[in-house]
Amino acid sequence: MTRHGNQKRVKRLNTPSFLQIKRKHGKFFVKPAPGPHPSRFSLPLLHIVRDLLNIVDTHREAKKLIGLGYFKVDGKIVKNKSFPVGLMDVLSIEKMNKHYRILPDSHQGLILHEIPEQESLYKLCRINNKTSVKGGHIQLNLHDGRNILIKVQDPRNPKEDIYKRMDVLKISIPEQEITKILKFKENNIGIIMSGKNIGQVGKIVNILKRFGPKASTVSIQHNGDHTETLYDYTFIIGEGISEIDLPNIEN
Repeated sequence: MTRHGNQKRVKRLNTPSFLQIKRKHGKFFVKPAPGPHPSRFSLPLLHIVRDLLNIVDTHREAKKLIGLGYFKVDGKIVKNKSFPVGLMDVLSIEKMNKHYRILPDSHQGLILHEIPEQESLYKLCRINNKTSVKGGHIQLNLHDGRNILIKVQDPRNPKEDIYKRMDVLKISIPEQEITKILKFKENNIGIIMSGKNIGQVGKIVNILKRFGPKASTVSIQHNGDHTETLYDYTFIIGEGISEIDLPNIEN
């Protein structure tokens, strides 16, 4: 890696396999910018435009289109070619009337799954943590880097605090209004977001809590088989049925 390009480029051979980078793109590749998702598990917007959607052929053409504001992530225009698009994000290209959701996949790590326009109006966000802030209000820290403030009228009796870590919020985008809470509990539908069983979808049949997230496990039933995964690898996507369209997967 060249010294001057350290922050913006990465050698193609050092990139994660899920980026699906072809040899024709040369020795170096655009590096995801710091943002809402970890760089090790996100897709740079330029890579999506040029390599996955094949809208253009070159880095320069992709950079130009992005700079013109043709692409939205979660309802907001993004002009940064290195912007990290990650799990459950919604990418919209209004001029083409195309919408995609980023999903975990067993073969490719992360994929773009085309969705209907109606589904592009919301996304699912997992609560990774929650904290109390000034005034006794609750701040929900979500998996995609955003924070949502829950106003509490009486801190001594916080009736509004109905949220728990690992629950998933269905929120409108870009308004960020919570329209549904998907509880992290047995019999709900989950998708494995990391690890060797990434992308597998099924009904949660058992949650075994031990001290620490690395020790706690979740058992998911898929096509009659049970798969055990780590607590933190689990992402709830529905109660009974999935809230999001999935690529050729039977729940």
